[in-house]
Amino acid sequence: MGRLLVRPFVALLRPPGERRRLHEPDLWLLATLLVLVMFGTVMVFSASFALGVRQPGSNGYSYLIRHLLWLAVGLVGMTVAYLIDYRVWRRVSLLGMVLALGLLALVLVPGIGVEIWGAQRWIRIGPLSIQPAELAKLALVIYLADWLAQKGVRIRQFSYGLVPFTLLIGLLVGLVMLQPDLGSSTILAVIGISMFFVAGAPLFQFALLLVSGAAAFLMLALSAPYRRDRLLLFLSPDRDLLDPESKLLGLGWQIAQARLAFGSGGLFGVGLGASRQKFLWLFAAHSDAIFAVIGEELGLVGCLFVIGLFLFLAWRGYRVARKAPDSFGSLLAVGITTWVIAQAAINIGGITSTIPFTGIPLPFLSYGGSSLAVTLIAMGILLNISRATVRTRERESSEGAAVLRPERVPAGTQAWPEPSGVPVHRGAAIRGTFGRGRRARSRRWVRSAGP
Repeated sequence: MGRLLVRPFVALLRPPGERRRLHEPDLWLLATLLVLVMFGTVMVFSASFALGVRQPGSNGYSYLIRHLLWLAVGLVGMTVAYLIDYRVWRRVSLLGMVLALGLLALVLVPGIGVEIWGAQRWIRIGPLSIQPAELAKLALVIYLADWLAQKGVRIRQFSYGLVPFTLLIGLLVGLVMLQPDLGSSTILAVIGISMFFVAGAPLFQFALLLVSGAAAFLMLALSAPYRRDRLLLFLSPDRDLLDPESKLLGLGWQIAQARLAFGSGGLFGVGLGASRQKFLWLFAAHSDAIFAVIGEELGLVGCLFVIGLFLFLAWRGYRVARKAPDSFGSLLAVGITTWVIAQAAINIGGITSTIPFTGIPLPFLSYGGSSLAVTLIAMGILLNISRATVRTRERESSEGAAVLRPERVPAGTQAWPEPSGVPVHRGAAIRGTFGRGRRARSRRWVRSAGP
């Protein structure tokens, strides 16, 4: 009786008629993610304590408690996503994209969308506020991975690949810019272009996308006065500390306080919890500017530690993409990894004045919310893909010394052809696929007595 009740749920976790040879997930990737999450929780508490104390009806632990609630939601979602076979997401890719577009349009409706700090980017559900742009990132990654995997070599055709791809990205970016949110729009564009290139787009089309994307970004940056001021501030960071008309803080104040934080931190920092800039000198110290607090409290060593963690996560993520068993898994891993790394690069680059500043959270380290929860769910999908990555050697657990080696095939032979006829891994040297049924293909093994 118990098996009959559980069987429908198991069917949702694994596509019917297909079984894979699974192994443990990428433990280095999981360890890096957990270190980032734990380190981020400590820094959120340190950066938000002063703000919580000064706000009426709250205390120094208020932001930490809310962050932990969102973190719990994200970890539960990550666990569920890890348990679900990543190929199941192909079934809901179109539905997810439609829902994301609907939420992006719904947030613009007066009375439904919540305006905070001059931007209408949130939808309030009871005590929680969700940001549809964060859900759109995950929906875009899943939908593009499915769409590009189905198109195969036809993606190289101008009218069949580039045109519909540009229309989709343009629609998403247009809806997000109406909020307005230039940072999330940039992330969406970077995710889409990177996945389009990895899927096999010609270099000419890729260059065309880069040039047109840069031109569109410049046009959007100059279209609004406050965005134009931010771009000019990047060229002259010492201007606009005060607004000469209202005598209020100008756009340059945030960058100046961030520079003071990094300068005060020096090599080893002033000590965990001892930041001065977080006492309302640095705006949004617990979210968009948390990297400056890290630089002040932990110094250059702490900043390099964070950057090193993201670089290591990028290596493991792209490694999962390279070893994924099919094109959908490869594209999905590329999209998720690019999303996290690009968002981290934009946040760190903006607060350090390496690129024009734009408000965007630092993944896993900034104060929680829908960004933290959705990003953790995406990492759960990436961890599930890592369970199915192809290994050059697999040891049989039942035979201690026995080793199974995949049979080598001549260089240039296409491996794992998809139904569209595109090889999953160009120049792969191993023949075979996982699975049974109509998409199954044979795997030939050569048994060896030792490694």
